[in-house]
Amino acid sequence: MSKVAEARPQAQVFDARSGEGSTLDLSGARFETEPKEHVIHRAVVQELDARRRWTASTKGRSEVRGSGAKLWRQKGTGRARVGDAQSPIRYGGGTWGGPKPKPARYGKRINRKEAVAAFNGALSAKAADGEVFVLDSLAFDAPSTKAARELVDQMGLAGPVLLVLTEDDGNAALSFRNLPEVAVVTGREQYGVYELLQAREVVFSRAAYAKLVGEEG
Repeated sequence: MSKVAEARPQAQVFDARSGEGSTLDLSGARFETEPKEHVIHRAVVQELDARRRWTASTKGRSEVRGSGAKLWRQKGTGRARVGDAQSPIRYGGGTWGGPKPKPARYGKRINRKEAVAAFNGALSAKAADGEVFVLDSLAFDAPSTKAARELVDQMGLAGPVLLVLTEDDGNAALSFRNLPEVAVVTGREQYGVYELLQAREVVFSRAAYAKLVGEEG
């Protein structure tokens, strides 16, 4: 990951209808924040930790079925001393130290200031490396994977690509989602630092770019 250059970064703008290209100066904290790797690392760990499903669960001694009575008397049988059938050392007994559903407070936590700095730093690094694109005139009258493929080829995107749209770009989202190298999101809440780092190129529709800049800070 390279540091943000002193010169103002630029996005490559591509007109989806005419096929013409241009550049756009990127300014503001979203694209001019110095990336700090330790903050970005903390953000990625927190994001992945928050996505864990925590479906694994085991039953403890008090949760398994069975009598709580001692199985046989302590002495005189010639067998080892034993308690009830719920003991963790017996087949069918409770599990000691096994996984349980997610507790109320678990995992890594970062404050909002760190989270914003990590996101802006990761996006700024993409901008500095020339990996941010803006799509103009992105209008699909109907879903068309073929048209989406042609657009990706015309832009020269190598992938993996993170395509950021708005909820109004429904047909475009349906068109691009069938391309294996393109991950489509339609809101800021659907992607974070991890998705930015996973993608080689980040492509914004003009509306999504304007919305992201408007939410800055």
